[in-house]
Amino acid sequence: MNTYTSLEALLHDAFWADEDTPELHWIENLLEEPALEIGCGSGRLLLPLLQKGCRIEGLDNSEDMLALCRQSASDCGLEPVLHHGDMSRFAPGKTYASLFVPAFTFQLAEDPAATLAHFQKLLQPAGLLYLTVFIPMAEIHRELPENEWYLDHETSLPDGRRASVHTRHQIDRKARILRREHHYSLTDPTGTQEHFSEQTVRWFTPRQLQRLLTDAGFSVENAVADFDEELPVDEDSQILTLVARSFVESVE
Repeated sequence: MNTYTSLEALLHDAFWADEDTPELHWIENLLEEPALEIGCGSGRLLLPLLQKGCRIEGLDNSEDMLALCRQSASDCGLEPVLHHGDMSRFAPGKTYASLFVPAFTFQLAEDPAATLAHFQKLLQPAGLLYLTVFIPMAEIHRELPENEWYLDHETSLPDGRRASVHTRHQIDRKARILRREHHYSLTDPTGTQEHFSEQTVRWFTPRQLQRLLTDAGFSVENAVADFDEELPVDEDSQILTLVARSFVESVE
């Protein structure tokens, strides 16, 4: 299981914070309580929902990300219920009315089918499941060089430090597996900190994802492309959001 640590956790929000905005609106409208966000990270979605009074807990497999979440929560006067664990094996001893798996977290699961089956154990009967996944179009269509380092993101932090991440990838189009290496750098006048990480991402066609959900005991209620209800979900969609509901009884 992929885990964010060190600079990867620290710089994640600096590089990708703006990408959460569409999902916050969707989750707020769909949320059924009590809820669990799987892959809550530093709390970029979780904390705004708690500020709105939502009963939602967070799960992440990175202690570093959870530490950032606790610090941000403290700054906001919040005390979130946070769990450290793997989404494929997490056993809280209770069930939830809704599960939210945003920001492509599901694609980090080593066994997607088994992970969806485990989600059933976390849900109450007729519980709601929200999933967002992406299709790595740039890598698929060779718009990014394979097996070569390229600048992925760079930004300046509020304190003046310069942050960057370079990425190198390999892609297996037949198996639909993308393997990435990341090189994070954080530079200030005293020098540069560096961190290397690896990530394995699986992607799915719309039909394949719906079949996975059905086989796991879910009924798909809605499917949206690129966070736009007007766009049809088809093979050209880059971001898929699916809302499904359990049609089997949860297993204790």
